[in-house]
Amino acid sequence: MGLFSKEETVFEQSDIRIGEVDYTNCTGTGYLNIVTFGFDVKRNRKLRVHVVSDNPVDVAIAYPNSSMAADKIQVTDEVVGPVDTKDSTDMGLIIAITPGDKATVSVKAWTDSK
Repeated sequence: MGLFSKEETVFEQSDIRIGEVDYTNCTGTGYLNIVTFGFDVKRNRKLRVHVVSDNPVDVAIAYPNSSMAADKIQVTDEVVGPVDTKDSTDMGLIIAITPGDKATVSVKAWTDSK
């Protein structure tokens, strides 16, 4: 991000509970240990995601074709990126925790605004 660039928040959510018991989820583990979010972005920008968690979580940023743009393992307070949005107009965020563990997570994703 340049010296005079401003950031544009594209996704923000606080107090996301991960790892709760949920026998109806699609992971088959009995735990809600993977959460996904989609959000809109503008083409050819730099995306950053700040993750704050009370227990270590794994974080991945994905392109619309399901390829991974970036990932970080076992983070508690970290910025993932910058990631080039390329020609994408939407991207995904995946947060996961080991089955049996629990975490409360806050996330903020932003891009540089031109």
